[in-house]
Amino acid sequence: MGVAHTQHYLKTIYQIADFSSFRNILELPRMLWILSKARAYTMLDIPRLVFLYRLTREADSTKLPGNIVECGVANGGSVAVLAFAARGTLMKRNIWLFDSFQGMPKPTKKDGKMAFDQYHEGWLKGDPVRVKQIFQELQIPLNNLRIVKGWFQETFPTVYVGQITLLHIDADWYESVELCLHKFYDSVVVGGSIVLDDYGCWEGCRRATDEFLKDRRLTGEFRQVDSSVAYYFRKS
Repeated sequence: MGVAHTQHYLKTIYQIADFSSFRNILELPRMLWILSKARAYTMLDIPRLVFLYRLTREADSTKLPGNIVECGVANGGSVAVLAFAARGTLMKRNIWLFDSFQGMPKPTKKDGKMAFDQYHEGWLKGDPVRVKQIFQELQIPLNNLRIVKGWFQETFPTVYVGQITLLHIDADWYESVELCLHKFYDSVVVGGSIVLDDYGCWEGCRRATDEFLKDRRLTGEFRQVDSSVAYYFRKS
């Protein structure tokens, strides 16, 4: 094992040590394995995956009701971590996944120049087959998984997900993030969390979120997730 790999391994242990109390310490090696597997199915780094795990476990420990919703799934790495965190709990949460699985939609002027520079047809295209594959690799049951394939504006009006304890929005663009917040925010329970994965990166995500918070006069604490581009707030 090289020096760089060893440093990365030790850093990972440090990052997950602060939530090891949620489960038996003997699960630590399994969590390292889970994270290493999930990384191949997501663009999220380990700190963000760890954070999502922690939010799920905190929701269970405080007995918050509601399901888990992820908008923007890619190949399922982040939601596999969420499902692993939620498995076997008394809360019996369903996990809803929304994605076109055709890649990102075209950006608009509200997304800024960088979005147009990066975008191309099929960019960041995920595969629902790979989503199920990572669940099977991690031996996570599929019975509570709800995969909704299609563009948000077409699928959102057709579904009812019930109460939400954790809303993870990884949708990048202004229109997509706006749709997610307007569709699901009111279903998030008090004390539940809303995570905006790209708030610190993409202009459209940041703009849609800021406008939503302002329009709703929401003044809750808005926090950065470690040093990453993700931000989150709790519903109060």
